[in-house]
This record gives sequence, structure tokens and C-alpha cells, in this order.
Amino acid sequence: MLTISSARQDTFMVVTLMGRIDASNSKDLEQQCLEMISNGETQMILDLSAVNYVSSAALRVFLLAAKRLSAVKGSVKLCGLSTTLRDVFDISGFSKLFVITATLQEALNAD
Repeated sequence: MLTISSARQDTFMVVTLMGRIDASNSKDLEQQCLEMISNGETQMILDLSAVNYVSSAALRVFLLAAKRLSAVKGSVKLCGLSTTLRDVFDISGFSKLFVITATLQEALNAD
């Protein structure tokens, strides 16, 4: 089960995710992220502090959002990764593709 909520904070659209992100629900996340981007969002923070699992389908959605935002000079930042999630990002090489911070506040302040 995945719960997705979003709220504007300063110049960022903060997308808070809770639960598991896998093949069964990654399309929902993809649809919402792409809709935000098509509505003009250029700065997104994905808060993963309440996420306990990400599959390769989730990683694909993160990469797609980053590519779409990069095309409009925007960016995606990730925050709140557990040790397990951080390991997934490190092993897959995705930690080199994103600004990853420990907390939402750090993500809001990171360049």
C-alpha cells in the first residue's frame, strides 16, 4: 500500500510517500509526479521517511521524474531514506544521480 500526499513548501513541491513503492503502485506515483511536472512544478522533494520498500519500478519513476525536470532546468531531491533504502540507492548507483538528504529541512536548504 502506498499513500501519496503533496504540499507546497517555499519553491518546492514536497511529495510525501508512505508505505511500499513497487510494481503494483508505481504507476500511481508516476502519474502524479508527471501531472505535477506538466502543471509547471520544477522543484520537487520526495520525502521517503515513511517508505519501507522500493522496487526497481520505483527507481524507474524517480529517474523519469528527474529526467523530465532536468529538461526544464528543475530537479528532484530525496530525503529521509532509511539505511535499507540508502543501501538500495548506493548499490544501484542512484545515489549519484540525486541530492539525498537526511531530513526534509536539509533538502529545503540544499543547493
